Amino acid sequence: MKKIWFSLMIGLLMTTTLFASAEEKLLDSSNALKNMIRDSKIKIPQKVLERAQAIAIFPGTIEISMFLGGKTGNGVMVVRKSDGSWSYPFFVKLGGAGLGFQLGVEKKDILMVFQSKDSVKKLMNNKITLGADASVAAGPAGESASRGSEADFKSEIYTYTKTEGAFVGVSIDGSVMNHDYDQNIELYGNNITPEQIVESDGLVSSYAVEDFLKSIQKLTN
Repeated sequence: MKKIWFSLMIGLLMTTTLFASAEEKLLDSSNALKNMIRDSKIKIPQKVLERAQAIAIFPGTIEISMFLGGKTGNGVMVVRKSDGSWSYPFFVKLGGAGLGFQLGVEKKDILMVFQSKDSVKKLMNNKITLGADASVAAGPAGESASRGSEADFKSEIYTYTKTEGAFVGVSIDGSVMNHDYDQNIELYGNNITPEQIVESDGLVSSYAVEDFLKSIQKLTN
């Protein structure tokens, strides 16, 4: 009975999360960013944001634990351009498995702040394995973290989470992050690549795109 209930719950979560339209995912991602900005417990140091080479947000990432656990999520990412502005958003996916010790399903909003150009370049080439291709750690937060020295900010990628559920913290070591080409094409059309999205200055925009970029600006400013 528990297995049946668990399977049904996973199926429902996967359906509502993974099969949303591109516009819906952009709006969900923007709302997740706004919630993080409003959360006083999540205060990202200005040094981390100033050094950000890219930012990715995975709203409603599903984490499953039943002996063998895992996580899956679809998100949105922007890259800092040479003039300091942010690129048009493009879609990415996150997946991974790990050992778990209880029965449960939880949804988390995961924010990733890329600190190195090299880690962004690896992802743009196709995919990146977190922890192997780029170092990843829970991001520093709060006033004390803001006063840290340069030596305190060593990781290539920092993660921040907003959680509703029973698990504590998040581990994404070993998770694979890659592109969601279908969603990019759905939003922008014409078999567009992530590289073309990042380099473009004149893509057709929409309310969802503009709202997401405003949320990024509010986060980083």
